[in-house]
Amino acid sequence: MKIERFKKRHNGLYTIYLDNFNSYDFYEEIILKYELLIRKVIEDEELDKIIKDNKNYESYYEALKVLKRALKTKEEIRNILVEKKYNKDSIDFAITILEKQGYLNDKTYADSYINSSIATTLKGPKKIALELTKKGITKEIIDDALSIYSEQIEKEKIEKVISKKIKTNHSKSAKILKQKLQSDLLNSGFEQNAIMSVLNTVNFVNDGEIAKKEYQKYYKKLSKKYTGKELDYKLKQKMYSLGFTDYNDFN
Repeated sequence: MKIERFKKRHNGLYTIYLDNFNSYDFYEEIILKYELLIRKVIEDEELDKIIKDNKNYESYYEALKVLKRALKTKEEIRNILVEKKYNKDSIDFAITILEKQGYLNDKTYADSYINSSIATTLKGPKKIALELTKKGITKEIIDDALSIYSEQIEKEKIEKVISKKIKTNHSKSAKILKQKLQSDLLNSGFEQNAIMSVLNTVNFVNDGEIAKKEYQKYYKKLSKKYTGKELDYKLKQKMYSLGFTDYNDFN
């Protein structure tokens, strides 16, 4: 097939027009590699190879466009390209080039992600590690990057969570609040030993106003069904279950 003419387009693309009335958009890398601005003829078999090679660069530029908006892991880029129907060879090609150029680096990503999480969130190290694992980061990279998450940092974050929860507690007894804090901190990815070492230094005391408010709430509810000693028993039973054990606090 004879190359009739070409036209330079945006984003490094060239449109090549052939004498069979077909046209193809090729990236500049392909134009240079196959010297398409110099040559006059392309064989059918070679055209198939050029098209396949161009598809590899299309995958690369699609991934690069994503990476210019935000850092991604190799696994995330792979999944994005899979969703866009690129084949494995094109995806592997794109990832290889992006790694060589420094646009794609799981170690850099993990370091950035952990630094950002430490600076802007109250996540524990185990939760951060889980999030990175879901993004396809290997355990070795995660463990190395998490070395900056010191025991002191973890302790300070646990203390912040506890302080915040105590200040905003308007309904829980000291016992229930401590239990809830332990559960919440575990779910936030903090280590059990670190949690307990801090919790055990906090003096949890029942708030009399909270006890009275809860007592009045359940008195209003239970008094519709019970009276006298039975009501008194039901109220005590409920308040004890909520962790309020001193009757004088809420009567």
